[in-house]
Amino acid sequence: MLNLNRRVSGGGTTLADEIKRLSGLFSQSHDAVIAIDEAQHIVFANQMAVTMFGCQLESDLIDKPVRTILPGKNAWLSGVERGKSSDVTASDAGYPHLSQVVACRADGTHFNIYLRVAEHPVKGYLIHYLFLRDLSLPNDLNLAADNSIYYDQLTGLPKREALVHCLNTVYAQYVDQGRRFLMIEIGIDQMRAINSTFGMEDGNSIIRLVGDRLAKLTSQWEFFGRGSGDRFSALVEIPPRETAASQVIEVQKVISTAFEDPFEFGNARVAISGTAGGLEIPLMADEPGMAIRYADMAYYEAKNWHRGEVYLLTEEVVSRVLETSAMVHQIREAVQRHEFYPVFQPKISLPNETCVAAECLIRWRKADGTMVPPGQFIPVAESADLIEGIGRFIFLEACAAVQEWKRDPVLSKVKLAVNISPKQLERGNFVDFVKRSLETFDISPSSLEFEITETTLTRNPKVAFAAVAALQKMGISIAIDDFGTGNSSLGMLRDVMATRAKVDRSFLTGVPYDDKSNRLLNNIINLMRDMNLQVTVEGIETSEVAEYVKSLPCAEAQGYYYSRPLEKPAFEQFVQAAAKTNSIGISDLEI
Repeated sequence: MLNLNRRVSGGGTTLADEIKRLSGLFSQSHDAVIAIDEAQHIVFANQMAVTMFGCQLESDLIDKPVRTILPGKNAWLSGVERGKSSDVTASDAGYPHLSQVVACRADGTHFNIYLRVAEHPVKGYLIHYLFLRDLSLPNDLNLAADNSIYYDQLTGLPKREALVHCLNTVYAQYVDQGRRFLMIEIGIDQMRAINSTFGMEDGNSIIRLVGDRLAKLTSQWEFFGRGSGDRFSALVEIPPRETAASQVIEVQKVISTAFEDPFEFGNARVAISGTAGGLEIPLMADEPGMAIRYADMAYYEAKNWHRGEVYLLTEEVVSRVLETSAMVHQIREAVQRHEFYPVFQPKISLPNETCVAAECLIRWRKADGTMVPPGQFIPVAESADLIEGIGRFIFLEACAAVQEWKRDPVLSKVKLAVNISPKQLERGNFVDFVKRSLETFDISPSSLEFEITETTLTRNPKVAFAAVAALQKMGISIAIDDFGTGNSSLGMLRDVMATRAKVDRSFLTGVPYDDKSNRLLNNIINLMRDMNLQVTVEGIETSEVAEYVKSLPCAEAQGYYYSRPLEKPAFEQFVQAAAKTNSIGISDLEI
């Protein structure tokens, strides 16, 4: 007879303890679940299995050889016979994770079942779980037996085609019945680092291990399979009178359990986590294709903002993402249609009020004349990895302007500043691109200045500082833009060796009428001067602020009081006029 007091591990866990755990885990499963020991005897059977095999009680199955109910020549069973150690996996043992086999009921009748095998190693001991589904029963969520179409070769799990099949069934038959589901996308957080550290082969092992662990815990779900790459897809029915949010909590528990213990493969032991995003269907999507797209949306939203959680997609996020997606498409088209163009905002030398420099900025005018504010398209371009192309465009435009102005005695003295995004600076070829561009346009590096925010430098300091050092060595000056708005201003200014700092416009609030604001601005400027930095105050829009800033020990001022950003002909006119009068008037020229 079965010895329930047999130790499952080197510790105090007994087989009875493990069976008790299984009873709680699989009692409500939609699949029949049995567990077999190393001797291939049944040690556990849930109620669905008892019913499937025509038995009255669980005890009618317990301690029977598994071949009693699965009598065929099954490849998976031969694998179990060979798999005696805890480091043997299903694929190594020679049996598939999924297959269609013949089963035998208590009355001797035979029927076809869908079978998935998973194993649970516990310190040298193996328990094999068998998940079974009766193919003779009307169940439209069952999959065809064609592994090449529906099942993933790496994990043995159903793949995206199987998910589509199940979703079609859900929408065709169950939605009208008022049944609700969660569609979930689950991803491995550290996959890129794992592939980089251990290699693709071990990375695939991790994917397989994660899939196996999740599969054991999700047998009661309507669908679980592999998505793309390191992602898994699932369908979970929301019980009547339950909310989607409450079901998300249950999904979170499952995922947390799956990733709770480190994963062992080869000689490595890796602790990883999982992130998931999902949506309620049909509430958030009225057809299968939309459900798949929105599940992707939910996953990336979770990956960006809710890592380590299960994030439930909302209508507000869908609206925002769709707007962003539309903007991305428009930006791509704008590039093709040459709708972007440069403008130049003067920088005024104090106290003599002459134009000595300008900031080269980008503007977007659509074919119908509509202007799109930079605050709308720049963040979208950054998030969609389009900012590098836009940044290169505006830099080349600045180079072309400097080349043209070389022949003019007035304009040749104007230094152009160009904003550099974090993604540009982090590109390994950015410095080479700048060097080639200077050579192509035959211009001096000293005629250019790069404006870099604190965030740009602190996001990836090692790479950013190396790039900045190379640019400075080339002869291009560096200005820290929006100074004072970051978290590590002083340390960063010390380390990066910038030549200029631009005081953010937020420090002008209350100036010149508030003594505290005045003292703060003075202290910031004096601090930067003590660090041998040239100072530019930006955001000056009134004569009162302009007069006050003029009295301070700063080198440059910039703002709408002096001039808005101007298109190239207007900017050239502005500089030439200022040179003739040796002063700067308030510009009423529009963008």
